[in-house]
Amino acid sequence: MIKHTTKLTSRSIEQGGMPSDYKKAIAEYIWNGFDAGATRVNIDFSGNSIGYLSHFSIADNGSGIDIETIDTTFGNFLDSIKADSYLSDSFIKGKKGKGRFAFSIFANKCVWNTTFRTPEAGLLEYSISINKGDQQNFTIEDRKISANSATGTKVQFLHFFDLTSDLLEKKEFVEYLASEFGWFLYLNRDKDYSIFLNGIPLDYSSIISEHESFSHVIDDYAFTISYIRWARLIGDKFYFYFLNSGKKEISRKHTSFNNNTVEFFHSVYIESSYFDNFKETQMDAPVIAFAEKNQADLVFRHLLKFLNTYVSQKEKQFVKDTQAVRLISNYHTTGIFPKFKNDHYDLLRKEDLELVVKELYCAQPKIFQGLKKEQSKTLIGFLNLLLGSEQREHVLDVVEGVVKLTEDERVELAEVLKKTKLNPKGE
Repeated sequence: MIKHTTKLTSRSIEQGGMPSDYKKAIAEYIWNGFDAGATRVNIDFSGNSIGYLSHFSIADNGSGIDIETIDTTFGNFLDSIKADSYLSDSFIKGKKGKGRFAFSIFANKCVWNTTFRTPEAGLLEYSISINKGDQQNFTIEDRKISANSATGTKVQFLHFFDLTSDLLEKKEFVEYLASEFGWFLYLNRDKDYSIFLNGIPLDYSSIISEHESFSHVIDDYAFTISYIRWARLIGDKFYFYFLNSGKKEISRKHTSFNNNTVEFFHSVYIESSYFDNFKETQMDAPVIAFAEKNQADLVFRHLLKFLNTYVSQKEKQFVKDTQAVRLISNYHTTGIFPKFKNDHYDLLRKEDLELVVKELYCAQPKIFQGLKKEQSKTLIGFLNLLLGSEQREHVLDVVEGVVKLTEDERVELAEVLKKTKLNPKGE
């Protein structure tokens, strides 16, 4: 048995930004498995009828933990050798070197049983253990030639507190895992990446609200594009993921639609042989090598323009069909919309106001966000007053006094104001 000591204390580790709950803590260990090249992660646990947790482990088929670099991997905190590999492998999550301590929010001890490959001796295995009250120290023991047929790591958690088996069985936990890892499992779906809970594969399809796949051709390059709108906030930012013909992620780029206030959670995956010789560079200048391409290439720029237009249309449709409808329903329920009589003229006024509010919300959601109830009532009342008068065209002036509209948004809203239900011909 070999004892290793870092220059840290348990107190400094616990104050270093540990996960806030058991779900996030568990996710750290799953990500560590995928960071190690795993394609499968098994979460296994057992408990009794009153929720007592008797066993809990997370195992992966990754590359294991090389004992020769143990002082770098386990000896560092708020730093990690994985940070250096981030640019070459964009999905690596564990760059801070603190995920291994996440067990301390629900268990008093953690043991890693790991198998790794060496050039000289083949497969070796050993165990690492850390105690909650002594996290600056970790112990290595049982080093030996492994009888296992493949590399991998199994993390066992011991002596639990604030964690019961029923919490791991709850729908809330499964939905969290789907949200945190669904985008990643879909990204690597052709490589059969998976997470299993007590032998049952994690199904993330329940958080997919909309899915569309199609082909798009630019200069003889065919691009297979898959768009997903998620029902919940996901464990990554909203990206365009670019994959080559081998389904490997070559690059990623933020979409320009990261406005969480309208809950437009989305990911776009683009596959093409075009990315077989593509490498993103720090500078946007074209590369000199004839066979290579970067983000300055004309085809890539046309592709981005197409993708941005496509996602923009998807966002507007989502806002119009879902969020704007929800907003109007809420305004009726809370009394922000005025009361209308049940006669033909008032019903037309109601439809007209709803249509204009919907178009305004689609153009600029921020107009309606962050307002107190009285402020919302004042805004809607003012719009209703203008729409019922000969001054309805001044709605545009009022709106542009609050936010800047694009030319397309201004034209769209102007058309809506002309096509009033009160005077369908706009006369």
